[in-house]
This record gives sequence, structure tokens and C-alpha cells, in this order.
Amino acid sequence: MTRYRHLREVSLLCFLAISLCAFGQTEADPWLIVPEGGKGPLTQHTTHEDLVRAFGAGNIAEQDGIEGMSGDMVYVTVLFPDDPERKIEIQWRGPEKIVPAFVTVSGDKSRWKATRNISLGISLKQLEQLNGKAFRLTGFEWDYSGTILSWENGSLAAGLDGGHGRVLVRLGSPPRKDISEKELDQVAGDQPFSSHHPVMQKINPTAYEITWEFPSWEQK
Repeated sequence: MTRYRHLREVSLLCFLAISLCAFGQTEADPWLIVPEGGKGPLTQHTTHEDLVRAFGAGNIAEQDGIEGMSGDMVYVTVLFPDDPERKIEIQWRGPEKIVPAFVTVSGDKSRWKATRNISLGISLKQLEQLNGKAFRLTGFEWDYSGTILSWENGSLAAGLDGGHGRVLVRLGSPPRKDISEKELDQVAGDQPFSSHHPVMQKINPTAYEITWEFPSWEQK
């Protein structure tokens, strides 16, 4: 009788352990993209065929043969082109569309996000808080306006620029009556500024574009 009770207790403990493990498991976030590109809904291994299987051909549009900044032809697949919050662009390393190089979201709001729930619309001050310190970014009013250059070894450095892939965040702000031209000139142009610059703090720009750069095959 004692042995039977002991077996029942062992079985119960095993059942509880399995139940707790199952309870503790959470489903992978379907909108989280990591820069190292090894896991998530879009990775460095995702092919065009994978996108069709996962999201359906009706949710995909192609932008092929576009001339890029360097003059090379760029091949781009757009997911959810008619839904601003789910729209995301995948730029391929070649016309075969089997190796993604970058994925980009732009606009005011997106379901897609990086680590620490960083997504479109997050502000400079919020990023400073997550980073635990000021960071460096380019000035405004040029092609790569408000690009974050360095997290200055803050808390976000490892998750967004760990060496195997990276996340580029660009910040901007619509024209505001409370920001004078003289103030804007202080943080304009292709040069680095601290996020703690008084004018940067006053503007408190928000993310208008986020790009994940996956590792190349040579980095794997």
C-alpha cells in the first residue's frame, strides 16, 4: 500500500512538472524580427517560396529591377502592400530571391518590431530610457535623416548591433511651430549628434523607418 502511494505521488509530481513546463511556454512572437536572422517570422534563411507558403500569394507584391543607390538592380518583395501596419519590404541579395539582405518597415505604426518592442513611432526619449544612456544619431534634413549611429555601449547595443546582423533605426519629426529654423539648423546635416542635445530633446523625434540587416552568407 505504501509503495502504491509512493508511485502515485511520483506520478503526480511528474504530471505537475510537465504541466508547469507547458504552462511556462509561450508561442513565438509572430511579429518579432531579430537582427542575427536565425529565428522569427523572417530570417536570413527565408526564401520567396517560404513567403508564399507562409503568407499567401495574394498578400505579396513584387518590385523588381529597381535601381538602387549604388546603381545596381534591387529586387524587392512587399508583404501586405495594402495594409500599412503589416506592410514590410524584403530586399533580396539577387534575382533568385533565396537570400534576403534587408527587411524594412516605414511610416507611423507597424506590427513588426525589434527586440524590447522597438517599432515605428517609438520616441528618442523612450529609446534613451531603454538604452540606459544617450546615443548618437545623424542630423536632420538630408537623405539619411536621423539615423542612429551608435548606442554608445548602452543596453540596446547587444540586441540591435551585436555584430551578426544589425537594426538601423531612423528618427524624424514633422514640421512643428514650436521649433524654430535656428534651432533646427543646430541639429541638421550629415554629422553626428548626441540624443541628449537640447534641441534633440525638445524635438523628441520618433522612428519613421526601421531596417533589419541580416548577416551575409560569409558571416554564417
